Amino acid sequence: MNTLICSVPVETPGAKLRRKRSEGSFPIMPKIACTALNNWAEKNGFKCNYYDIDMLYPSDEEIEKFLRDNPQDIIGLSAVVSTSYLQVKRLCRIIKKVNEKTLIVVGGYLTAASNVLLNKTKADLCVVGNGEIAWVGILKYMDKHLKEKRNQLDFDELSKIRGLAFLKNEKLAFTGYGETLKGCNLNFPDFDWLKSGLNGDKEALKNYFRPFQKVEEFIMDPKAWEKGRRPMVVNIFTSKGCVAKCTFCQRGSKGYDVYDLDKLDKYLVTLKEKYNVGFVMVADENFGSNRKYSREVAELFHKHGMLWNAIGVRCTSVDKEDLIHYQNNGCSSLKFGLESGSQTMLDVMEKKFTVEDIKKAIFACAEIGLHTPLMGFMVGMPGESEETIRESGELAGELYAKLKVPPNFIWGHNDIPYAIPLVGTPLYEYGKQMKLVGSSVEDEERYLEMTSNVAVLKRFFLNFNGAPITEVLFWDMLYWLECTRSYVKFMNGEEDDVNAIKKYNMQIDLQNQNPHHKAKQKSVQVMGAGTENKVSFNNYFVTNWLREKVIFNKTIAKLPRFIVNPLVKYSLYLEWLVQKYIFKDKHNLHKYSNSFASADFRLKKELLDKKTTSQRDRSLRTIVNNKIAKISQSQEAKVISSLTGGP
Repeated sequence: MNTLICSVPVETPGAKLRRKRSEGSFPIMPKIACTALNNWAEKNGFKCNYYDIDMLYPSDEEIEKFLRDNPQDIIGLSAVVSTSYLQVKRLCRIIKKVNEKTLIVVGGYLTAASNVLLNKTKADLCVVGNGEIAWVGILKYMDKHLKEKRNQLDFDELSKIRGLAFLKNEKLAFTGYGETLKGCNLNFPDFDWLKSGLNGDKEALKNYFRPFQKVEEFIMDPKAWEKGRRPMVVNIFTSKGCVAKCTFCQRGSKGYDVYDLDKLDKYLVTLKEKYNVGFVMVADENFGSNRKYSREVAELFHKHGMLWNAIGVRCTSVDKEDLIHYQNNGCSSLKFGLESGSQTMLDVMEKKFTVEDIKKAIFACAEIGLHTPLMGFMVGMPGESEETIRESGELAGELYAKLKVPPNFIWGHNDIPYAIPLVGTPLYEYGKQMKLVGSSVEDEERYLEMTSNVAVLKRFFLNFNGAPITEVLFWDMLYWLECTRSYVKFMNGEEDDVNAIKKYNMQIDLQNQNPHHKAKQKSVQVMGAGTENKVSFNNYFVTNWLREKVIFNKTIAKLPRFIVNPLVKYSLYLEWLVQKYIFKDKHNLHKYSNSFASADFRLKKELLDKKTTSQRDRSLRTIVNNKIAKISQSQEAKVISSLTGGP
């Protein structure tokens, strides 16, 4: 039985890469989902080949040739995020063109849209949730199926496997979210196996590593420049899952588990001796949630002479003692998922912590001199308003004042993220309830096509909030205006930290060397990804001027809001009108999302009233579930809703 696992790109099929996989600040994330499937399959006696389509980015003709040269009985497509729909549809078409009998199994967070995948692509099965156990179940079934030379799939037998979605009698069937492996069975990525998927391209393996000088957080740490330190950076996971259920976040499974420390110890030796790694980026969704384990992980990094950072930390998962322990054991920085400075929005997002919790964690980092990139804010969720944006900006300014670094240095060339309604989230299900996403398979497919290869950028914002376009355009600028205003207030005449600013300038200089930033700035500068439109006049001239001259200006920050804010707000609206009617910017998705934006689907104030509701009541998940409870649904509609809204 020939079995192949494939990674899936997110770029629109046929589009040129904005930058090569070898470019950019951060090392490419090892394909942890693909390697996990292979590891568990091998433990159960199956061999899986690998084709890293994401890394190699081959053409249709190259993929077709590969599959003809390497015939497969089963192909698993790892669609990690739902913005990869068009690529999955393309790959399914090519696979079936080569061999109609090849079984196509799609896994990853995109399978929250299993109803669309199974009806609109040539996929045969979807694995929803944790995939290792379900994948082995499919392999066992297919091994028997092929030996017995059956002509059709036995859906009654497949129904015994947890984690599958398929069409039975043209109706969606779902066997429940996939079972979770125990932590002792979790393994780290095998780079030799990953190399096997590169089709002979020996150089491509180097993309999993970067020199530390290219990584923004590490260049801030003086210890990084010490002689004798190994220079390469790699991404790893030390835990799986998340203790939270943020309402904007794709969540394909429940639970949180940690890896075996002995395995981590041996893995670090391999990284150090074979790949010259001296720096580790911990990519956990929830580093620190198991405090005892996380402290031991830090000690292991230190034992092997590695500096490290963690990019996903909850502010309630650490106290000052933890931070000191991490710092003493090689921690260069921790990045917290703050999301908002408004308690209302934190509750809508179901963050389950408070603004005071945020302050406590960030202030503790500042007091011991542990770097934390304070850009973990986002805007645009249902419930967002100019009032909640002001609250976020005010908190951010207070935090930046604690560091004594002005907001413009903190943000550099970065944009504040706007929420994306990804399928598999309460945010997406809310959009369906508000009829912002149609209820038919065709409607949902159009949505997945429209959101393929989008990013968390203002120009791609899909307005599930209901705010008028004038407000949507103003949110990021209002945030920065309030940051600066709050920074000036809390600095209270004190001087900026010149030495800290020098470090942030190093980051900005590094960003200037990044081809992605250069592509972004070539025609759009501070908003969104590069565009194919070739224009001699920059159609974001107002935005660029405001960012350079106004929103971070400390003198303007002292002027009354009633003077500054309307001027900024309506100059942005004028710019948008020019973009829409003169430049006809086809990449500007405001024209889709704001054509039906209505105050009717903004969250009602009574739903968010802290006097009459609990924190749980204010979660978008609760609001969505309460609406569902009032609707009479068919069994299939309930199944679809359980998928698109997440577990």
